[in-house]
Amino acid sequence: MFNIGIIGSGFGAVGLLPAFKSVKGCRVVAVCTNRSQWPALLKRADLDAVAIAVPPQAQYLIAKAAVKKGLHVFAEKPLTATSAQARELYALARKKNITHGIDFIFPEIAEWKKVKQLLDSKRFGKLKHISVQWEWQSRDICLRRWSWRTKIKEGGGALSFYFSHGLYYLENFAGKIIDAEVLFLYAKGNPYDGESGFDLNLKFKKGVTGSVHLSSDSRGQVSHRLVFICERGVIVLENKDAVVDNFIVKTYSAGGENRVKVPKDKQLKKEDERVKIVRILAKRFVRACTRRQQMAPSFAEGLRVQELIDRIRA
Repeated sequence: MFNIGIIGSGFGAVGLLPAFKSVKGCRVVAVCTNRSQWPALLKRADLDAVAIAVPPQAQYLIAKAAVKKGLHVFAEKPLTATSAQARELYALARKKNITHGIDFIFPEIAEWKKVKQLLDSKRFGKLKHISVQWEWQSRDICLRRWSWRTKIKEGGGALSFYFSHGLYYLENFAGKIIDAEVLFLYAKGNPYDGESGFDLNLKFKKGVTGSVHLSSDSRGQVSHRLVFICERGVIVLENKDAVVDNFIVKTYSAGGENRVKVPKDKQLKKEDERVKIVRILAKRFVRACTRRQQMAPSFAEGLRVQELIDRIRA
C-alpha cells in the first residue's frame, strides 16, 4: 500500500483528499489542515509521499523539507513564489531522486485532450494563432477580502495564481513561448500590488502567435474560451459557469460548423467538479512513485511556468 499525507485546509481538503482517497493502492494516512503542524506530519515513519495545497511561499518550505526527507511530492500551482525557489526545489528533487508532480489540471480534461488531438493531427492544417478569454469575479474581489492571492511577493496576482495554469496549457498546445508583452489591470480598492487581470500578447517558437485577456474582476461573467485559428479552419473550446465542467468543442471550416462529441470525464456524487480531473493526476503520481519513475507535469514544468511568470513581470 502506498501511503500519502495531505497538507492544506482549502483545496487540500476539498480537492486533493478525495482525489487521493479514491486511488486504488493509495492510502491517506494523515491530513494536516493547520499549516503550523506540517513538521509533525513529515516526521511520520509510514509516509511515502505528501500532496500539498498551500500558498506558494509555504509550499516552497514544506516541499523542500519533504524532499530532503526523501518523500515524493505532489504540489499545487504555482510551484513557488519565484523562479529561484522553483529552480532550487527542482534541483533538490533531482538530487534526491524522488518523484514529483504538480496540479496543472486543464490539459487533463477530456475536451482539452480532444482539441490537442485535432491540433496534433493537423486536421485543419497548422496552428497560426491561439486566443484566450477568461473572465469571472474572484472571491477575494467580490468579498473585498484581500489575501496573499493579491500579493505578488507571495505568489499572488492574476498572472501567477490563475494564469500559471494558462502558461502551462498554452505551451502544451502551441509549443515554447519566446516573447511576451503585457498590460496589467487592477481591481479598485485592492491595498496590495497584485493585478486582477491583464492583456497579454505572445510569440511561440513555432511561429504561432497568441493573445490573452484575463479578468478576475468581471462581475456576472464566468467564461473560459480558447480559439485556435488554423490554416483550414477554426477550433473553439469554451465553457461557462464552471471551472472544469461544461466545456464544448466546435470546429468551423469550409464544411461549416460542427459540434465535436466528447465522452465526459466521470464524476462521483457530491464531489467538487475539479476532483475528477485531479484524480487523473493523482493516479499518475501514485503509479509513477510505486514504479520509481517520473511523471508529467512535474517540478520541471512548474519551474518553466515560474520562469515565464518572472520574465513577463520583469
